[in-house]
This record gives sequence, structure tokens and C-alpha cells, in this order.
Amino acid sequence: MYAHVTVIRVAQGKISELRSLMENDYLPTISSRPGFVAAHLLEQVDDLDSAQLIVFWDSQEALENSRRTTTLQGSDQSIAARMPGLRIERQGYIVRVSTQNVPAGVS
Repeated sequence: MYAHVTVIRVAQGKISELRSLMENDYLPTISSRPGFVAAHLLEQVDDLDSAQLIVFWDSQEALENSRRTTTLQGSDQSIAARMPGLRIERQGYIVRVSTQNVPAGVS
């Protein structure tokens, strides 16, 4: 598995706008792409204008293939284009060790 981490800094007071953009546009678009596993938007508790977006893919190749789409929608650039003053930094990680609790009754 491969994790793509995007550190996001929005203009003051714009975190709710970022959350809405992620929930309504960005995440629905990328979640339909081949190799997508999961995504989480983490809003920083002690800095209300900072967040991290962690997207898990089957492989680095799946992420790269997703980036090669011909549309801007679902790209980091689409977020930046819609939110003036946004700053992003990207990092990629190979996930070699992982665990997950599955709630009782869920299979």
C-alpha cells in the first residue's frame, strides 16, 4: 500500500471551506479512481488553519496513474486553484506495516 500525505495551510478562517471542497468535490472524484483505498482529512487541533490529507492507494503506480488523468478535477492543483492563498506540501510513503480494528459485527 502507498500513502500520499498532503500538508495543507489555508488562509485564516478558511478551514471550513477546505472541508467542504474535500467532502463534496475532491474526495468523491478520487475515490472512484482505480487503486484508491481510503482518504482522511485531519484538521489540526492547535492550528485551526492547518490540515493534512492522507490518501491511501494500492500502490505508488495507482497514484501516478490517477495523476495522469486529463482532468484537473481531483488533483492537488484543483484545490489550490479554488482556494487563493492555499499552501500545500506533498510527501509519499510506502506502507509496510499496518493494523486496523474492525468493529464487532462488521465483516
